[in-house]
Amino acid sequence: MTDNKPKAVVITNLIVPKGVHDFESDDLADKSPVDDPIKRVIYMDDRVVPGAFYVEAAWAVDSLPREHPEHAHDFDEIVGFVGSNMADTTDLGGEIDFSIDGEKMTITKTCFIFVPAGVTHGGLNFRKINRPVFQIAMSPMKRFVSDPPT
Repeated sequence: MTDNKPKAVVITNLIVPKGVHDFESDDLADKSPVDDPIKRVIYMDDRVVPGAFYVEAAWAVDSLPREHPEHAHDFDEIVGFVGSNMADTTDLGGEIDFSIDGEKMTITKTCFIFVPAGVTHGGLNFRKINRPVFQIAMSPMKRFVSDPPT
């Protein structure tokens, strides 16, 4: 008798599928990954684990001039920013620019942002980072895709 019970999968290494976040490659072409102030931690979607939805996480450890392009998805997305000040976890420890539907905001507090399907968002810029900021993004889409591609 064959056991068809779904199996849990643990991912412990970073695998980012080709074509995801290609916009980052220009300003990193002549740099070591150690020099990148965005430290990608983990990534998962259906290409990494068949059947999984999209989720990724990274640490921003310093300010940087790179701006994540504005884009939209066919699925809802949650984007989160978490400060690392254990004395006050609501304190982001920096200033992050982010736009939703053309409206720019500056984030200074730990937060989750719900972005409905089809709503343009991005313009993400880690403008001022005083202490590491944890960033997470997730969506029920099986494979990360955006318009325009990011």
